Amino acid sequence: MIAYIKGLFAEADGNAVMIETAGGIAYEVAVTASDLEKLPAKGEEVKLYTYLQVKEDGVALFGFLSKQDLTVFKLLITVSGIGPKLGLGILSAIGAEELKMAVIDEDADRLASAPGIGKKTASRLVIELKDKILALATEFSEEFVEKTAARGSEPDEAKKLRENALQVLVALGYAEKEATKAVKAVEIADGMTDDEMVRLSLRQLG
Repeated sequence: MIAYIKGLFAEADGNAVMIETAGGIAYEVAVTASDLEKLPAKGEEVKLYTYLQVKEDGVALFGFLSKQDLTVFKLLITVSGIGPKLGLGILSAIGAEELKMAVIDEDADRLASAPGIGKKTASRLVIELKDKILALATEFSEEFVEKTAARGSEPDEAKKLRENALQVLVALGYAEKEATKAVKAVEIADGMTDDEMVRLSLRQLG
């Protein structure tokens, strides 16, 4: 297994980059669109954490500037129907950090906005990855740990308030994605009623 490749950034062709090592061997590595933009100038040194895919018709390398992004990629391709190429496309579209939060927030609509991902696959991503991502939270950014801790510490009463408000907003004709964002933006106070929660959520919608 190739854990990472360190060498000079030689050239790019689409989403593939050529990394020339000290031994004079150039490796072709597929990267996300965001990592492609972050690469140094040609001729400068770069380090990519890699995943090696071995198939009957050949091998392929997928690389990431961040070890955490590689971890998310590996989790992503454990989901049925998500191969390395599609997984890279998803991370190119919405990014590893946003994908993690979309899974934690069970925002299937956000996930479904990525190319090649339908609503059913997005729902499967949430179901199969939520617990895995939460279990690995400490390996990700400090900001992510704080966000997931805040979500996990919310009492059942608060969660119920949000669920009830979401149902009301959807019944009023608001899109589920828009309504979910509004409901989550409300800071819940002690003794808050369902009516108050709905009213504050409506304010978030303008």
